[in-house]
Amino acid sequence: MVVRRKNVEAKYAYQRPVLTDVLPFEVPPSFSNGGFFSFLVRYDVRIEQRGAEKWVVWHCNSSAVDAVISIIFGTSLKDTNNFRTETEVRDGSTRHVRKWRVPTPWTRPYTFNISHKERDFRQLTVIHPRNQLFLADFYNKNSSQIIYHCNKSEYSIRRPNSLATTTKFSDRLHKARRSSLYGSVEEAEKEYENLGSFFVYKKYSNIFKFYEHYKYHNAEKKFDKLLKLDISKCFDSIYTHSLPWVVLGAEACKANLELSINTFGGRFDKLMQDMNQGETNGIVIGPEFSRVFSEIILQGVDKKLQEKLLFEDGLRNKVDYEIFRYVDDYFIFHNDGDFPEKAERYLSIFLKEMKLNLNSGKSESYEKPIITRITIAKNKVRSILTNNIVIFEETRINPDDNLSELKVYNTSVDPNRFIVDFKTVLSETGVTYRDILNYTYSAIERKVKTIFDRYSKNATRYQDPPRLLKALMGILEFCFFTYASNPRVNFSVRLTRILATMVDRLNDLGIASDLKGQLFKYAFDNIVRQLKRSHQREFREVETLYLILGLKKLGREYHLSEDNLARYLGIVTNSAGEFSRPRHLDYFSITTSLLYMGGRKRYAKLRKFIETDIIATFQSRSAYAYKDAELVMLFLDLQCCPHISTATLHKISDHYSLGVFELPFIKSAANHWFTNWTNFDLSFELDKKRTREVY
Repeated sequence: MVVRRKNVEAKYAYQRPVLTDVLPFEVPPSFSNGGFFSFLVRYDVRIEQRGAEKWVVWHCNSSAVDAVISIIFGTSLKDTNNFRTETEVRDGSTRHVRKWRVPTPWTRPYTFNISHKERDFRQLTVIHPRNQLFLADFYNKNSSQIIYHCNKSEYSIRRPNSLATTTKFSDRLHKARRSSLYGSVEEAEKEYENLGSFFVYKKYSNIFKFYEHYKYHNAEKKFDKLLKLDISKCFDSIYTHSLPWVVLGAEACKANLELSINTFGGRFDKLMQDMNQGETNGIVIGPEFSRVFSEIILQGVDKKLQEKLLFEDGLRNKVDYEIFRYVDDYFIFHNDGDFPEKAERYLSIFLKEMKLNLNSGKSESYEKPIITRITIAKNKVRSILTNNIVIFEETRINPDDNLSELKVYNTSVDPNRFIVDFKTVLSETGVTYRDILNYTYSAIERKVKTIFDRYSKNATRYQDPPRLLKALMGILEFCFFTYASNPRVNFSVRLTRILATMVDRLNDLGIASDLKGQLFKYAFDNIVRQLKRSHQREFREVETLYLILGLKKLGREYHLSEDNLARYLGIVTNSAGEFSRPRHLDYFSITTSLLYMGGRKRYAKLRKFIETDIIATFQSRSAYAYKDAELVMLFLDLQCCPHISTATLHKISDHYSLGVFELPFIKSAANHWFTNWTNFDLSFELDKKRTREVY
């Protein structure tokens, strides 16, 4: 099936950043902001500034969503002094406006760890829902300022350049969304859940596109050498006050601290602190807006470096040297023997002024031919994919017309040779699995789609399901072998997407159950083998959740036993058959496991344990019920979850001072919040991630 992509006009610009710029790419596919976004659009929830005060404003002719607003924004249902109701006439109709003054102290974001390097991890962040709207409001008021301050540097090759006015989505996803959702809010969700980013980026969304672009090759034509430099732990090290320093000037900012707070730089600085428990050292990692924040700071560093080289050394960019910066990586093309040391020294000085440092261990130098090991490896991988996943085209007699011929397509895969050839590439180029697997899986995913598209064109008489299944299992054998060598969340996304595509297309083709069951069983055995390894290692929780949802895609015949699911979630079963866990389950593990189990009786004991654990989590952190992003998102999600007992919902509602009569209003305010309990489609959620791989 050919998947076309269309441009659709982007609407709901105010709330749009909630879908595009606030979540890390690596969140589980069961988690999204779709339901929260729908709520914001349905009631036109916004932030209104009145002097130093901030008010949350929404449109509703009753108190139906007051309880939800109070939970998200930390307001009190009993605080009538800070509550207003008004009416306004717009386009000939009267709207009822409700407003609450919002306390704006810091909130606690939800953090989760993923594997990053050998024996190391990266901590990613989902910010509090209220801060997500504050961020959307900041974008709405300051998008032109952001674009202006991100376009001062000649060096930067990934920066916001303009506002995105259209969104691209595939016909298949658009059709699915149209057929299953109705009404204005769902229409918005249909068009927006695929939007990649709030801004249009110039010039490269991925570093590999730069390596293959004419600008890179043109720089190599002009210069003989390349120096690559990297900023050490950039986002962990950023000092939030350094952004107003860049925008206003450090001395002026420090001398006029009170005045600077109300400037663009001061407000952005305060926003980043408020969403991160008031921290000024380090910013949240994962969301796109953090890269925007760091981009403004590094634009200032770039300008200082360019001016220093020009006015002190008489060296002009693109003439005497050429520098490119992709986020926190610098590419310095040059000819002069002492130029790289000079440029590195200057750059180090200007970074230190922003409390940042170069990573000396990652400095790399190249001479002509300037080609990285990864580029060499990619070219070799491209060749071995062609040699090991072979789509044959044959000519056969047309069964409907013996006087004519038609083309027949079949696929052959040699998994053993494929694996050996791939390991040879790693050995010859010196790259690691981590360096090249994302590209490899992406190419395999395209190959799998081509295999099915060609196979579907075959006349029924010439379709050979056993041969198709053998080829697909060969591809899976390669994928599971390489994945086991270096599990990462990004690879989990790709692997799960490859598997989901196979399952969907085999079902669409009507392949016999016993044949496709061979592939499903093979996938099940390999996923279970990987789950046994992953749950015993640190920072593998999110990878485990992707694999568990991958099992759900295979169908109910391949469900895990209760004890095994518990084990993979880090839950221990003692000799008496009782469950325990050294620490509470986190939000992603709770919601993913509940989604996987559904209401099936076989998981009744585990579900009861999880409910008890949820209650204990809220009790232990009750003081932060409104400020803690994890608690707020979990509470809202569980209100729409059909698999949780009413007794549990009542117990956790006590922490928000809600009565039993207010709970139905929370449930009815949105079909779902962050987890789509009743209409979850793994393939659809994984497809949405395609447009968000912007880094």
